[in-house]
Amino acid sequence: MEKIEQVRADLNDFIQHSGYTQKQIAEESSLSIATISHFLNGTYNGDNQKIANTLDKYLIVTKERVHTYKTDIFYPELENTRAVIYAAHYAHTKCEMVLIRGDSGAGKTTALKLYTEQNTGIIFVTANASTKSATSILSMIAEATGKQPNGSSKILMKMLVEYLRDTRKLIIIDEADHLTLNALQAVRNLNDEAHVGIVLAGNNKLYQQMVTGKRGYEFDQIRTRIFLKPCIINDYSLDEIAHIFPECDEKVQAVLLRIAIEESLREAKKLYNFCKEYTASRHIALNEKIMMKLMKAVG
Repeated sequence: MEKIEQVRADLNDFIQHSGYTQKQIAEESSLSIATISHFLNGTYNGDNQKIANTLDKYLIVTKERVHTYKTDIFYPELENTRAVIYAAHYAHTKCEMVLIRGDSGAGKTTALKLYTEQNTGIIFVTANASTKSATSILSMIAEATGKQPNGSSKILMKMLVEYLRDTRKLIIIDEADHLTLNALQAVRNLNDEAHVGIVLAGNNKLYQQMVTGKRGYEFDQIRTRIFLKPCIINDYSLDEIAHIFPECDEKVQAVLLRIAIEESLREAKKLYNFCKEYTASRHIALNEKIMMKLMKAVG
């Protein structure tokens, strides 16, 4: 009984201080909301010890997740961010197609999400390995507009063109390098027939398909419609890094700059978060020596 009461008290305290709801806890622990509620109220008629054991294990992991250090500092004047936002604005206002390409982890998605938050009339979708075909990407766009994504690519195209025509909306497709030629042709048709702007964002694979290789000519109709094709790379200044990691001294910022350029800005942020968790748990300050030690430890 003592263990059950302790878990009940721990769970109540966690809910009070974390902002988690019983519904969220139920979903994450694979228990029902009713079970969570009855357990907390002491009215559960089943095996309380079993529920207490499940919730105890859940709390151990979840408390650690809640206290995970994550920098949320965003520097809007980052050159990469400015380039991405300019390209999105160009596509939006001109109803043109643009291709934002370049290094992984260089902030393309973050900047596009910022543009989406700051503007209206934007449909944001993220392609993946299962959305390569024309039907798949059109279904995803239809779903993002609140439409039922049913039917063939022809039916979906007709529905989307009728819905989007002359609305001057912007469709942003992140991870667009997953799309096949047929999928890209379908997106091009939306640009042609509905007169909406299109942003294709991803790595350099799509651009390379357009300009090189045996199948390059098949992408001509896509390539010739895209005037703006900014390349976003992991190249930063120390001043930019200082704005992203303002708590660090210059030596730590120099290390993070090197990681951002040699690996990616995303990698530098992950390293920083890892180091901050380590130092916070030991109540020590982060410095260059500790960062270099932890870099070696994680490989």
